[in-house]
Amino acid sequence: MARDLKEAILQGDLSENAAYSDAKDRQAELATKISDTEAKLAMAEIIEEVQAGEVIHVGKGFKVQDLETGQERQFTIVGSQEAAPAEGKISFDSPLGSAFMERKTGDEMEVLTPAGKKKYKVVEIS
Repeated sequence: MARDLKEAILQGDLSENAAYSDAKDRQAELATKISDTEAKLAMAEIIEEVQAGEVIHVGKGFKVQDLETGQERQFTIVGSQEAAPAEGKISFDSPLGSAFMERKTGDEMEVLTPAGKKKYKVVEIS
């Protein structure tokens, strides 16, 4: 970025220099990305992995059964930045994710989803 700005300045009159203007715009975008990344890092927490079995926590994979349809689904609890519901990665702070947190194998719960109330049973925690 610094090299681009230096080259643009060497081209002369900055008031009508498109290369300089573009370089300044890219510099502002980069500064914004850096600031956003620093803010995310400042808020980040290290989460220690819990051993397989017992209870659903962040980083844990688990299988649930829809008690109305009998269909089973595999999920993993992740942070909000990693969430990808279509891939079974649900955020711990989503309605579904928070409903599963701290649950054990065999627990049943009712969750309010965009499609209405759903009843699930925890079948397996890995």
